[in-house]
Amino acid sequence: MRITITRILLLVCFPLLVLSQEKDFQTWMSISATKKIAKKTNVLFKEGIRFRENSTIRSKVFSDLRIKRKYNKHFSFALGYRFSNVWDNRLNLNYNNRIYSDIYYKKKIKKRFLLNIRARWLTQGNINGYSDVFRNKSSISYNIKKTKLQPEFSLEYFYYFDSMTIEKLRYTFILSFPISKNLDTDISYRIEKDIITNKPEILYIIDGKISYSF
Repeated sequence: MRITITRILLLVCFPLLVLSQEKDFQTWMSISATKKIAKKTNVLFKEGIRFRENSTIRSKVFSDLRIKRKYNKHFSFALGYRFSNVWDNRLNLNYNNRIYSDIYYKKKIKKRFLLNIRARWLTQGNINGYSDVFRNKSSISYNIKKTKLQPEFSLEYFYYFDSMTIEKLRYTFILSFPISKNLDTDISYRIEKDIITNKPEILYIIDGKISYSF
């Protein structure tokens, strides 16, 4: 009897759970350039564009400037600014600002595994108001022997100080491949999910990046 009731509940609740989620496939693309300006210090400039609603509508275009300094073989620090054009669901254009600071930690595990942790504190918004967010991303990569491929998996959470809770999770699988000494490319598959709303939004994202250093 208990098994029968459980099956009935699953049949009733499962469609509701499916309907309560909003899903979208998005495409993100960016290109960046990094320049060493001093010993252990470099500056990075990035341009990016994002498409939503099954990658048919432009949702964001941004420019990002960041300066990063290496403290030692494990720790680095960075400061950055991002300006974004953001289109909402009604295609109204908003201009957003973001100021952020990063702490990076990396450590080699055995021979071919590399652990990376990035802690980011950011303030973002526009004339309508600003909010503070703490983001922590942990990733582990593996250098495949005798190839240039380097797969990586990362998990990132977003803690919003307005609500005092973690509102979003992001899972990413990345495959990096150096084209030349100064040119790198990677492609990522990402799942991003809201976790506290009644109608959580789940994004499935393909992200392509090209990076140049000189």
